[in-house]
Amino acid sequence: MNFRPLLKPFRRGVVSSYIILFMRPKSAVCIRFGFSSYFAILMFFMVGPVFSTPTLVEKQKQAKPSELVKRDSNSLIVIPVIGLNLHLFADVKSDVLRKLKFGEPVSFDKDSLESPKEDWIPVKLEDGLSGFIKRSIVRSVPPKQYLPTLLFEAERMILSKDVDFLAKQEITDTIFQISGSGKFTGDDFIFLRAKAGFFLKKTVDLMNTKGIKPDNDPATLEFLKRHQTQLLYDYTSGKYYVDSNYFWKLLESYPKTKHSDYAGYLATESMPNVDCGADLRCRLEELRKGKLRYIYLFPTGNYINLYTKDLVSSLQSMTKDPDSIPCFTPVGEGIKSEINQMIRYASEIGPREKKQILPHLQILKKECFR
Repeated sequence: MNFRPLLKPFRRGVVSSYIILFMRPKSAVCIRFGFSSYFAILMFFMVGPVFSTPTLVEKQKQAKPSELVKRDSNSLIVIPVIGLNLHLFADVKSDVLRKLKFGEPVSFDKDSLESPKEDWIPVKLEDGLSGFIKRSIVRSVPPKQYLPTLLFEAERMILSKDVDFLAKQEITDTIFQISGSGKFTGDDFIFLRAKAGFFLKKTVDLMNTKGIKPDNDPATLEFLKRHQTQLLYDYTSGKYYVDSNYFWKLLESYPKTKHSDYAGYLATESMPNVDCGADLRCRLEELRKGKLRYIYLFPTGNYINLYTKDLVSSLQSMTKDPDSIPCFTPVGEGIKSEINQMIRYASEIGPREKKQILPHLQILKKECFR
């Protein structure tokens, strides 16, 4: 039986003939098997991949214009970067109308005169300006996923060490603006507002760490002015802090939402570290306004065990030697008031936490109310 070669010889000569021979019946190989055969077989395995069956790469199916319009009409757009170009036309070489801010609200421009393209989205800004942005850069999501996606991208950049201070200011400003737009209510509003405060805290913390002085930085000074109602300034340390009352007021306005616990956590963590020294009233006030308040408001909160442990540890250090408690005669009314308020809080918290906290407060009362 004669076998036709599967592939034509790529050149004339010994190598090509032996490749063809090797593909013939076994008997034919045996007849001409010799030193040159070993060479031919070796070359076959070496060059074999060159003649392997080519892999066909299937071209991705382009979406029809009608499909693009339908998809974009039912989606919302999140801009997850700083300084995205808004082009006049769907072409990177076209004029840049302006750069968009992180998270800047844009909407699909259904009235665009240019035919839909897979790589571009026609958008309209809130000020009426229209243009095109690269689809591959933005996040186009269903309406229900808009807020989680926006906050995820914002937090990713706020926590990134590769994002500079000015960029974090822009992100913080955007989230505050969106939170005050009136588009979100209830659970979504308190979560958005709490996240805005968290981003502000991280941005201000970075400013304090880097020692940035707003007096020498006009942009930062304007940023602080925009958020002055949410900030406190410590003249002793020369640092700015997010006022914990910003978060506590959220809880007062929205006491029972699924994100209240998170807001309470941020309120507690935003308490400034005060150097009270031996001032008992100051130390008790710091505990009452922070961790004890959280325990009182959120008896089943996610951070209840952590804050109970911290609070008990602080009270133990005050009461392990009753004779050393700084309740000097005459005991000030401020100290008595703080002890009474803490006992009232501790009497109304969960039984397990009450059992751990209340005995230490009773020791304080015994020593200071003589």
